Amino acid sequence: MATQDVRGLEDHLRNMILSNVSVSGHGPGIQHAPHQQPPNGRGRGRGRGHGGTFRGRGGRHTDGQPHLPTRNTTHNPGGRGGRGGMGAVTNPPQPPRILRQPVPALPSSPPVNPAVQEKYLDQIAAHEIPNVEISPSEVDRNLAFNSELEAIFQKAFAENYAGEDIAEIKLVSFGSLASGFATPDSDMDLAVVVSWKDPAKISRIDKEIPRLLEKAVLDAKMGGRLLTKTRVPILKVCQLPTEALATALLEERQKWDDLSEENKWLQSTALQEMAPRVQPVLSPSEFPSLAASKEEIKKLYRTSLSPKPKGNEEVKSPTTPTTPTTSSSAVSDSKDAASQPPKDKIFRREKKLGPLDFPKSGVGIQCDINFENPLGIHNTRLLRCYSHCDPRVRPMVLFVKSWAKRRKINSAYSGTLSSYGWVLMVLHYLVNIAQPAVCPNLQMMWQPPKNMDVKTLEKLFRDTKILGYPVRFFDDEAEITKMARAGRFTANTQSVGALLKGFFQYYSSVPQPYTSGQRPPSFYWTSEVLSLRTPNGVRSKYEKGWTGAKTTISANGREVRHRYLFCIEDPFELDHNVARTVTHPGIVAIRDEFRRAWRILTAVGQDMEPEGGLFDEIVEQGPPTPVKEEVVDGASFNVVDVRIGGFKTTPVG
Repeated sequence: MATQDVRGLEDHLRNMILSNVSVSGHGPGIQHAPHQQPPNGRGRGRGRGHGGTFRGRGGRHTDGQPHLPTRNTTHNPGGRGGRGGMGAVTNPPQPPRILRQPVPALPSSPPVNPAVQEKYLDQIAAHEIPNVEISPSEVDRNLAFNSELEAIFQKAFAENYAGEDIAEIKLVSFGSLASGFATPDSDMDLAVVVSWKDPAKISRIDKEIPRLLEKAVLDAKMGGRLLTKTRVPILKVCQLPTEALATALLEERQKWDDLSEENKWLQSTALQEMAPRVQPVLSPSEFPSLAASKEEIKKLYRTSLSPKPKGNEEVKSPTTPTTPTTSSSAVSDSKDAASQPPKDKIFRREKKLGPLDFPKSGVGIQCDINFENPLGIHNTRLLRCYSHCDPRVRPMVLFVKSWAKRRKINSAYSGTLSSYGWVLMVLHYLVNIAQPAVCPNLQMMWQPPKNMDVKTLEKLFRDTKILGYPVRFFDDEAEITKMARAGRFTANTQSVGALLKGFFQYYSSVPQPYTSGQRPPSFYWTSEVLSLRTPNGVRSKYEKGWTGAKTTISANGREVRHRYLFCIEDPFELDHNVARTVTHPGIVAIRDEFRRAWRILTAVGQDMEPEGGLFDEIVEQGPPTPVKEEVVDGASFNVVDVRIGGFKTTPVG
């Protein structure tokens, strides 16, 4: 019997320990106490009379679960129940155990009011666009200079060209002036267009012609410099060079004249032997509307986009203090900065001018004359057609071009982006990202005429191929204008300010991963290519093989470095990256400026003081002690101590 009592007591104690129970006396009755331990805990405890509670330990602390302080016990002389008896120590009743303490709410940012942001941008556009719109009188002066140069070239050509294959040369305007996106003091782009005596025997322009025309410009007391180390040969011309510049240009030309005949043409001869025999030059017969005539160009600028504000209607870009302030771009906040060059170097957004470089102003009208760029004229026609699609296209382009110029991120020569690239960025947003789309995809709208026989269709496809690239798009400007006025292209009614807000948000946002649903409005800089011809507007860098820098031989025999940090596919020349000149510091600067713009817009939408004005101009401070000069792809960069050099911003207004 004693053995059974011992075994019963052992079983009772075992059950008590394993089951966390309270014991009332020594009998077989068991009272189950509430389970207070964590699930993984092992505990032990004792009953404390009828009012006692279980007290255990041994629970394992898990991450995120706070340690709880031990409750103090109180002396209860009159306690009852169990073995507590007189003077037993007992615990007071405990509240339910809190396994995870509440996290205090983080302070939330003020809500952003999109309407305020849009109004802010509309006001800036009303102030800035009239200031950056070229005047009809300046257009007339540019076109008159075009005619003057053409007459000089034709005279020099007739007197000095020994060949018998060319009947006539003309200078055709293309680029921003012909597309409708020109700004004051912008360079004029001209192309040499050749009329051949025998159209069946078209060949490359003779290697002597660019040098012949360069000499004609210098003899006319103008500034002229032939650039042979560019992607295509370019003759830079300025109307009124300074005395120092004119002297330097004449001396440079004399160096070439002093070379032996063999050395003068050595590179050009090798080039012509290596060059593929494709259609090389532009001829007026290729398209009926090859280039805009002078009268057509004048029509583009007869109507002002918006009147200038009057009196108290004038709106100035809000700024911080009126003295220059340190630019946020001086020290990059971009993730791209992780692999930046060493900290003892600084990127200069504006290249220091050399003795042969043309200054931005003070030398009259400037122009770039192309000899081997037939696709440039067709690109201009495409952009001009887009400018007719909606009255908001030109203001958008002029606003963005002016902003990029003010922030010094619009120079392919200095490692950022050309004006042509900025136009394509705006058109990409208006065609593919804005909802609803503002412009149609004109390349996708192209269709051959109906009821065309096979031979005629084959000829059409041959005739619309330039240098092996298909140049096909809906180019009936009169019909485009008519359809736009009838509202057949878009149902979008957003203001210019609302579209600009979306533009800055799209290019400044950090893309977030997604698996389904509508694409977030963000451009993936590291993996995507802007492609205006493509439905939805983007292609992948991997698909195009644009994943690493490459070196190729250009049409003039020069090594050309192709970078793919930022990728914009040319609408026609599909293997040409318009943004190939953007260097690593350049892409960091561009992305930082988009982020700065969006921070300003966010602050405006939250009714907070922005860090500066959207159009504050960067003024680069010259470094006190330049260490050396590096030349990358024809652009010169000063290498200085980043702690010394930097940027300042000059507030507008």
